[in-house]
Amino acid sequence: MVNLTIYFCSVLLLLVSLLINRAQATGFNFWESSTLNTSLANANGASARDASVQAMVPASITQLNQPMVNANVTHYGVSTDYDIFNQQSHYEVANPIPSGFFSMPISEHWFFGVGIASRAAADISVPSIPLVHPNETRIQPITVSIAPTVAYKFNNLSVAVTGEYIVANGHLESTKCFLGMCNEQQTDYQTSGFGSAISATWQANDWLSVAATHRFETDFGDQHLLFELPSITSGYINIKLNQQLSWDSSYSYSRWHNKGVSFAEYHDILGLFQGFQNSKRFATGLEYQVERWFFRAGFSIDEAIDMQGGNDKRYRLGVGYHISPNLQLNIAAFKEDYARKQFSAGAINLVEVQNKGNGYSLGISYQL
Repeated sequence: MVNLTIYFCSVLLLLVSLLINRAQATGFNFWESSTLNTSLANANGASARDASVQAMVPASITQLNQPMVNANVTHYGVSTDYDIFNQQSHYEVANPIPSGFFSMPISEHWFFGVGIASRAAADISVPSIPLVHPNETRIQPITVSIAPTVAYKFNNLSVAVTGEYIVANGHLESTKCFLGMCNEQQTDYQTSGFGSAISATWQANDWLSVAATHRFETDFGDQHLLFELPSITSGYINIKLNQQLSWDSSYSYSRWHNKGVSFAEYHDILGLFQGFQNSKRFATGLEYQVERWFFRAGFSIDEAIDMQGGNDKRYRLGVGYHISPNLQLNIAAFKEDYARKQFSAGAINLVEVQNKGNGYSLGISYQL
């Protein structure tokens, strides 16, 4: 009896660490800021192709000598397969996520920009687990940032300060069943707060640019919903291999330990919304130009922040076309393979969670 109790408690504790869904795999960072950035795995912060560079390195808008506007919509879908004690369940959800950016030079040295995009997004579905989590639940926290930037350029060096007004929405729904009778409850919350970032870009010469951004940690909320977003430090490099081929790479470090999202009405016994460790991210992308066409490919790998760890991999492809000298159309598609969460006792598979993601994006950039 004692051994059985110890075994049950061990499985219960492992469930807490294993039932980490798609969003918690790498934290709530949402990297798909624009269609162009998505196709290059968001590694292109040191080289401004359009105004959406503000999502990575706001200081890089000083590379844009004319006013520019950029609009995008990304259709993002993720599926989750659970296998818990041979009981299988499947969850799948998809949402359109829009974004927009604008930048303009004020003078020879000063530049202004503003971006509206989702900084953090998640859509978590948790199956009914007897004794551990008896109610089937879906939780959807999401933040939208309105971020103005002022940048200053002196010779080849640019620096920028960015403010951020963050509107956070939380959606909570649960299905409770008893004696065959099920009752569904839904609740929506909203709160807001402020954040900030500093960034710098150095154009060493015609073929090399480097850049860095530091986003400060942000805590805000109310009695219903609390957001504790991590600080993120990122470095970028762009190398023009020749007149047609450009290579971008980036490295990011997100301090997710003990950060996350808290719902007062949801007791997070599975630890879905709290980071257990920090996360490193590496991304790289290539862009090849043939007359009016741009062909892009990107790859990124993220460290999971849950106790199981592992790496999440993302593959991206994109195409851009200059309809006119001032107007460019971009499309992109991506596929995500998340680290499998699994626990076995000998030859018996007790718990397995597998997340997969995919999506496509459409964007347009116009130089005024």
